[in-house]
Amino acid sequence: MRFFDAVIRYETRLWAFADLALKSSGSISLADLEGLRAVVAGGDRCRVHEVSRGLGITIGASSKLVDRLERSGLVVRSPNPDDGRSSYLSLTEEGERRRIEAEGIVSEALAAHLAWAGVDVAPLITGLEALHGSLASHERVGA
Repeated sequence: MRFFDAVIRYETRLWAFADLALKSSGSISLADLEGLRAVVAGGDRCRVHEVSRGLGITIGASSKLVDRLERSGLVVRSPNPDDGRSSYLSLTEEGERRRIEAEGIVSEALAAHLAWAGVDVAPLITGLEALHGSLASHERVGA
């Protein structure tokens, strides 16, 4: 449980730290930034389903997130010509501008935090990516 506690507590504090950096700069929330990043990662045929998968949240939560981003003028939906029940998502010009701005703010805040902490995160990143991949492949197998 020590590993679990360390990862979860750090993630919670890191999220709050990054979100505060964004709010202090008058930018979008970290949740909105993650939504915008998920749409970009989903590519040209990104749907709510891809956002859900990319963020590891439910379809319902993804739909609410995308609705909020659309209301804010950061994301636009266009009809899916192959399936009238779904639509493709893309960032508006404003959404792309805000994403880039917010990523810069978070990157600067993280660089400062890591400098203060004096920890080499490269091996941590490698290890966490391996652990994430292991869980993802385990989920696909259905075990």
